[in-house]
Amino acid sequence: MKTNRDFMPVYYQLADDLKQQIEAGELKPGDAVPSESQLVNDYGISRVTVRRGLAILLEAGLIETIKGIGNFVAKPKLNQVTLTFQENDPLNENSFIYQLLEVKRISADEIIAGKLGVGEGTKVFLIRRLINSDDGPVGVDMKYLPYIKGQPILENEIEYADFPAIVAKHTNVTIHKIEMSIAAAPLNDEEGELLKTLAGHPALCIHRAFYAKDGRTLGFSKTIYRGEAFELSAVSYPYSAKV
Repeated sequence: MKTNRDFMPVYYQLADDLKQQIEAGELKPGDAVPSESQLVNDYGISRVTVRRGLAILLEAGLIETIKGIGNFVAKPKLNQVTLTFQENDPLNENSFIYQLLEVKRISADEIIAGKLGVGEGTKVFLIRRLINSDDGPVGVDMKYLPYIKGQPILENEIEYADFPAIVAKHTNVTIHKIEMSIAAAPLNDEEGELLKTLAGHPALCIHRAFYAKDGRTLGFSKTIYRGEAFELSAVSYPYSAKV
């Protein structure tokens, strides 16, 4: 699936590159992460930007710092359970096409206001996309961000960007924590029409809330999938199997 990396802040791209190397096994637990000086030279960016990217990995627990020596890939915690769930693609990275339906400013109702921690009636951004597979539409994705005057959200920048990148670009704040819940729910009339099926069709509803390090809510999302189009998998690694 196409992604728009040019939209991401440079420090976020750096963190994403290193994260992919760790997940692919190119950087293994205990391996030294490239030094700040090397990353400055490799990416042509400032040391401050490098440190900001590394801070994302530190907060995620992917790397650890040994004072006076450097950064190293963190060893997995005992009996760690990993749920695999990609922001743009819960099933297969090439299986879905995202169609941007609308980006608009709306007045937060009671539910949206409560999720974002703002007053009812406060202006917020709504980003809505239709999720398509080769067989047709399978989901509807809705994301909500606080409205920040003077920082518009541009449609051509967000069609392929994931939510952490949108938040980083829009607020200049890095997402520290994501809380996710999954529940069964029937499609309503509008969702059924968009997904070319009947209202009441079995579906899975995924709610995610995105938080800054200071606890502020940076945004939240609601994604509805046709029940037959979604699968959640979990893998548990015994400590000895990962080192």
